[in-house]
Amino acid sequence: MFKKFPEADVSAFIIWIPILEKDTLEAAIPSVKFLDDKRIRHFYDSNKAVGKVIAESVGWIDNIAWDIYAFYLPPAKWIDEAPLPIYWMHQLKDEWATKDTYRTGNDLSVELEASMKQLF
Repeated sequence: MFKKFPEADVSAFIIWIPILEKDTLEAAIPSVKFLDDKRIRHFYDSNKAVGKVIAESVGWIDNIAWDIYAFYLPPAKWIDEAPLPIYWMHQLKDEWATKDTYRTGNDLSVELEASMKQLF
């Protein structure tokens, strides 16, 4: 999406969370190099704290959000808790994950592009 919208005044925060055994910091590094747009910042959350906070913000209490795309309008601020995103989608098949925001493959690409267009 960043290549499709090179002039977009947006920021992205990619939070790498160790959910699967192979989800290590070392495994994330090649993706960091691939996703190297100056508007993207990468973080490795070994304690899954961000995933828990984002999960709570979208109603997934006592779960961890991962493979989730959340959109916030400025001046969204993360002070004591995560703000509610204006829009979000995910790739989780878990029973607790909201089915109406589930997107994968082409559906995910279409939704990401539509979301970017709505922000401008």
